[in-house]
Amino acid sequence: MNASDVTLAERGQIVIPKEMRDELGLKPGARLQICVVDGRLLIEKKVALDLSRWVGKAVDDGLTTNEALAELRGRPVPWQGGDVKA
Repeated sequence: MNASDVTLAERGQIVIPKEMRDELGLKPGARLQICVVDGRLLIEKKVALDLSRWVGKAVDDGLTTNEALAELRGRPVPWQGGDVKA
């Protein structure tokens, strides 16, 4: 995506253009990290992956590998059959 011009509001706020929010999957409440690098303002999407539910538990849950991956990814598994037990 190309660069966009934005205006700094009185309280120091900026609006991230909708196309950029959509491209990055940013929703209200999304966590971002901001820093200055070589005189540039860098804003990055902060991704937190909490694996505590999975550490040592996938086998105990009785989930198949495909089911576990689907849950971790937060979306349905697009393939069927040939499932291997974790």
